[in-house]
Amino acid sequence: MNYIELDEVDSTNEYVKRNIDKLPDFSVVRCNHQTAGHGRNGHIWESKKGQDLLMSILIKEFKNPQDLYKLAQIASCSVVELLDRYGIEGKIKWPNDIYVDDLKICGILVEALHQDESDAVVIGIGLNVNSISGEYASMKMKMGQNYLIKPIMITILTYFKIYYNLYQQDCYDQILDHANDISYLKNKRVQFQDYGLVTFTKLNEDGTVDFVDSNYQKYKISVNDISLHRK
Repeated sequence: MNYIELDEVDSTNEYVKRNIDKLPDFSVVRCNHQTAGHGRNGHIWESKKGQDLLMSILIKEFKNPQDLYKLAQIASCSVVELLDRYGIEGKIKWPNDIYVDDLKICGILVEALHQDESDAVVIGIGLNVNSISGEYASMKMKMGQNYLIKPIMITILTYFKIYYNLYQQDCYDQILDHANDISYLKNKRVQFQDYGLVTFTKLNEDGTVDFVDSNYQKYKISVNDISLHRK
């Protein structure tokens, strides 16, 4: 695995995009500070220098570009495993966030990079480690201590490789079962789009989610984001 550590960059995902021709498969880029960090739908990701884990994983020649959403779950399960190892219970908020005690602690951004002869994917992970905020959770806020960033990154990458190998062995169903077991949204009642109050029940293998509205009508749709205005 090729590893690059930067002091400051606009974002690790953008760095990978600019340098994709020079980076080998399974390159990992980490930085101490991002000047233009972002998540899905243009959401801004802010972090003080050296406080949090800001990293991207490049997978070249990704054979199944339709499986991008599966990589989000692979990364999400890897982060939850890391948190569990440090005594923190994390939950996956579909499709790409990790929550601890009703607050977001991690965001994941998966992007397809189309090349001349093959497809590639970059998986960005932003995990709040030592930062302090009333709006978000962090490992320090939960456990009351500071952490070294690099060992946390190594542990996440170890789990990522395990889950990615399962995916390559056509065992994504095992990953999906685990993702549903550690779901933050499952059985929660939230206000969702024009459906009113709904209860989410399951994440499916095709990336859709199942939910039931207040009239017990069942739905199955693809979602980019799910707000959490709980009732």
